[in-house]
Amino acid sequence: MSVDYDLIVIGNTSEAIYAAAQASNLKMRVALVEHSSKKNLNRSEAILGRSCTYFTNLFAQVNQVVPNLDKPNWQLLQAWTKEAEAILSEYNTLPLLAAKGVDIISGSGEFCRLPHLAFIVNQRRLRSRIYLLATGSVFVPPKIIGLDEINYLTVSDVWQKDTLDNLPEILTIIGESVSAIQLAQNLIRFGKQVTLLVKSERLLPQEDFEISWLLQAQLEAEGIQLFTNTLVTHVKFIDGQKWLQFGNQAIETDEIIIDCQPLPNTEGLNLEGVGVKVNLNRVLVNEKLQTTHSRIYACGGVVAGFSPFNIAQAEVDIILKNILFYPLFKINYTALPYCIFTHPTIARVGLTERQARQLAKKEISVIQIPYKMNAQAQILGTTGFIKLIINEQGDLLGGHIIGVQAEEIISPIAIAIQHKIKIQSLAKLPFPSLTISEIIHQVALEYQNQSLQKKKKLLNWYETLLIWRRKLVKK
Repeated sequence: MSVDYDLIVIGNTSEAIYAAAQASNLKMRVALVEHSSKKNLNRSEAILGRSCTYFTNLFAQVNQVVPNLDKPNWQLLQAWTKEAEAILSEYNTLPLLAAKGVDIISGSGEFCRLPHLAFIVNQRRLRSRIYLLATGSVFVPPKIIGLDEINYLTVSDVWQKDTLDNLPEILTIIGESVSAIQLAQNLIRFGKQVTLLVKSERLLPQEDFEISWLLQAQLEAEGIQLFTNTLVTHVKFIDGQKWLQFGNQAIETDEIIIDCQPLPNTEGLNLEGVGVKVNLNRVLVNEKLQTTHSRIYACGGVVAGFSPFNIAQAEVDIILKNILFYPLFKINYTALPYCIFTHPTIARVGLTERQARQLAKKEISVIQIPYKMNAQAQILGTTGFIKLIINEQGDLLGGHIIGVQAEEIISPIAIAIQHKIKIQSLAKLPFPSLTISEIIHQVALEYQNQSLQKKKKLLNWYETLLIWRRKLVKK
């Protein structure tokens, strides 16, 4: 029995739309099933958060030159973001997919095993050679005693217009995700009193140690009261105020904001019935991004809980190559850059220093340059640093940046890692003067200089040569 499609994409996420569009470009016969959840992360919220960080930072810079300005305006910011989202959506819509020949099918459905593997939606049995789960994540609150008995907000709720306009003054955020940290920083810049409660021993424990501490120092300098290694056990409503208890401490607050946990959006898909294994945090996939059923692939938030779009795109590209040819291609996350849009911005690619030292069989070099050495950084009045991890051969193992425009200058480092471009080559490539990107050239030169200082015999030979040549000069 023949199949109806080469690929059926399940989900209405950004990665689902991207996968359907790219598959159509490759002349595949594609259907997209809009299996969705209202709890799915809204892309406009991510854009609003990014815009908010940009504008509050810009406002702070202008305020240094023109002091005593009014606070940033929520309404203007939301209007700006809404316009940007409207323009972006024109290039990422279901009608455009339909124009490409993709079958758009509305409604939720489920897999069935018998008599053949298929996806049933609206009492219609859809058969495909390959299926792609791109349903994203749903977000659920943590288990805290008393949380169900009080009113609280989620990070997603805060970005709604009515909520922003009516937020009280004293706010407590429970959570340690990038979204929670970004929200805390934005709210303090809008004049709120903010407390951030983090379960881990430090902010962003997956990041470079020095970067985590620099961000933490920045948040505390801006006035955020930060508690790390903190597990909230109880919340209560007493005499018109909300109280949170952690350990032997309790704090009072006007409003509690919960950073909900991402879980794979798989409800109602009958994955267990077709042999796809799911644990609490993700759908299990191999390096080829196949689930435990070889004809069903998965990408994005359904695999990782929360996944930046560029990483989901890379996963889709690998999946499409495996579909078009033969499942031999494997995902390599090492060369995929990742950015955190706090202030200062954090960007990274590859291994951390700790990971590199654990995995390296030989000596590695760690070269770190502060932003204060960069002319443009001084002009912008910003702080931060760039750190590169390099092996003995000069291959880049990892890059970590905290500072202005980190999201822009991480890309050349990612390209160098992906294409095995040695740091010596970066030293030979002059970057434009008076730009932040020039710091890549500076750190490459520093590596070159440190490497040279270790070659004592060569330096001694240089010195002997120069002495000899000085003697040849005629008096």
